[in-house]
Amino acid sequence: MKKRLLVDAGLLLLIPISIVGFSMSIDNQDKVSVRTSTDAKSNHIATTADKEYVAASTNDALEIKPMDFSPNRVYRVRYSKVNFRTSLDDDYREERLYRYVPGAKKHNRSYAWSKLKAKVGKRVYVDMKAKAYYRDDDGESETEDFYRIRSSASNKATKYWVNEDAVDVDD
Repeated sequence: MKKRLLVDAGLLLLIPISIVGFSMSIDNQDKVSVRTSTDAKSNHIATTADKEYVAASTNDALEIKPMDFSPNRVYRVRYSKVNFRTSLDDDYREERLYRYVPGAKKHNRSYAWSKLKAKVGKRVYVDMKAKAYYRDDDGESETEDFYRIRSSASNKATKYWVNEDAVDVDD
């Protein structure tokens, strides 16, 4: 019985000594290299996370190119003819006037509201509606409605595209 207690006491003493000795041997090793955060490369997830295979134009080989998930990327615009009069909404100042539907053309020009002599409640004429389909930050499909407006009843008046929030539309 005394022998068994002596063995148990020895084992209990051996465990803490081995833990201390093991931790000291790790601290003293010069050959172990620890990678710090300054050595790590930054991850550009937004630009190169996903890849797609695209057919090369000259031969049948496939090329690997990064997929484009840039936010608010318009991939389709559907136009429809409408004909009604409406007025500018209270929030029209937060929107812009555009020559084309935003995202439909590469170089789209925007205009100031002073071109229309705009004010809240000003009567405008709407002749077209556009529904723009785009991808948001998460890659999910979203839509936005735009209306082509002009300040006079004449079809020769300058026409601008505005977001649906700029005009008072009852759908």
